[in-house]
Amino acid sequence: MPEQILIKKYSGVLVPFDAEKIKNTCRRAGASEELAEKVAKMVESKVYRGMTTREIMKLTLKILDKEKPAVAARYTLRDAIFKLGPAGFHFEKYVAALLKAYGYKTKLPPILQGACVEHEIDVAAEKDNRAAIIECKLRQSVRIFISIKDVMSTWARFLDLVDGAAIGKCPHYDEIWIVTNARISGQGTRYGHCKNMVLLSWDHPRDRPLPAWIDDKTLYPITVLRKLDKASLDSFAKAGVLLVRDLTRRDTKKLQEKIKIPKNKLEKFIKEAKEICAL
Repeated sequence: MPEQILIKKYSGVLVPFDAEKIKNTCRRAGASEELAEKVAKMVESKVYRGMTTREIMKLTLKILDKEKPAVAARYTLRDAIFKLGPAGFHFEKYVAALLKAYGYKTKLPPILQGACVEHEIDVAAEKDNRAAIIECKLRQSVRIFISIKDVMSTWARFLDLVDGAAIGKCPHYDEIWIVTNARISGQGTRYGHCKNMVLLSWDHPRDRPLPAWIDDKTLYPITVLRKLDKASLDSFAKAGVLLVRDLTRRDTKKLQEKIKIPKNKLEKFIKEAKEICAL
């Protein structure tokens, strides 16, 4: 049996390299079984003891970029979401668009009056006669977790609004959600489950975390485009074009008038968008 190669996680802990994880992430990004197998073997041939998971991701991306750029774009989903805030997009608008694709009626409500204080709510959503408050938490690093304090604070705000609704100060809400691109700490997860909160994070629930919600509806943010330069990204942000699939569903001429990007460059973005959504 060959000796296992130990690689370094973000936490600094050494764990055995697992080629199957490379295959799974490639499949999730839309790679065929053949391509996923090929990429995993190429990565495995270059892995060395102490190599970081970040370095392995960069190597995987480099190979995918050469083999199948559209798959590479979807592979960068996590980094693309990191870029939403600095690019001028609001994470809550992205979450609202995601929920809308799943049949929720969504809105970005005004400040709501609870029993004790006012609360600024990220997204309000409704489906099947149940109303929910969505707390959206965008984090810029994989090292930052949503802590138990964050979860408890969200729950306390929800209770104040429930009490406020009981005395007619605000609408009634049945549920409170936390949606985040980060991970939620173990204690935070336990507390949230104890209170029947809906927790949707990068890796939770295990069978259907945030990336699965995005993949199933091809709701990729515009920031996944591999050839996107800063000037074009700024133009998309100013025009409010948030999703890759928006580029595949609009008339090119009307898009150009709205976005003010040269026609030949915009056509390349549209071509890439169609390839990403077709996987």
